[in-house]
Amino acid sequence: MFLSKVTLQRTAQATGELAKLMSNGVYSAHQLLWSLFRDKEEREFIFREEVGLGGRPDFFVLSTSMPTADNTVLRVQTKQFQPQLVSGQRLGFKLRVNPTVCITDSGGKSRRHDVLMHAKKQMAAGATQSSTDLAMVMQQAAHAWIADEQRLKNWGVQLDALPEMVSYTQHKSKKITGQQVQFSSVDFQGVLTINEPKAFLAQYIKGFGRAKALGCGLMLVRPI
Repeated sequence: MFLSKVTLQRTAQATGELAKLMSNGVYSAHQLLWSLFRDKEEREFIFREEVGLGGRPDFFVLSTSMPTADNTVLRVQTKQFQPQLVSGQRLGFKLRVNPTVCITDSGGKSRRHDVLMHAKKQMAAGATQSSTDLAMVMQQAAHAWIADEQRLKNWGVQLDALPEMVSYTQHKSKKITGQQVQFSSVDFQGVLTINEPKAFLAQYIKGFGRAKALGCGLMLVRPI
């Protein structure tokens, strides 16, 4: 695996790409980063966007092959990523995920819903709710998603405590075809303990949750 930090150069071409990112968000970021893997027909990377110096975007990209950049647009710093993990190891983490729940309607059709929006809609119809009540219900839904026992078992970890929910963001972008892309993301940060290193690493490579092509699923970790 390779972990890269990708930033925009100070060129006219890069300024044009920055304008696309500002106007069309995560889908433009997805297209821009795929340019680092021009010879690949299928996506083999996940990424996370951060706000860098001067408000310009920094991207962290995890990939199975080394990215190659056109230096007129992107600057890429890459290192091999081969974490040595052991059972019982504790890691601080930051994770952006797209938490969803599958709901079956009265007609037997299943659809995925935003966990937080579903929790909001489940509040008693017509009941008077304060903004504090609503925020608490949505936060509880987000925590229930990430703390789900089966999910954590599949990931090979346990949470030392419920992580901090840093932000909730709704994203809207448009594909080249004109099709709308709309989803939400939650940013968590906290501490986890590795139970099954092989299971965790296998999940880490794939990414966590859904919307992995659109900036979700890459966990940033540090030993503590």
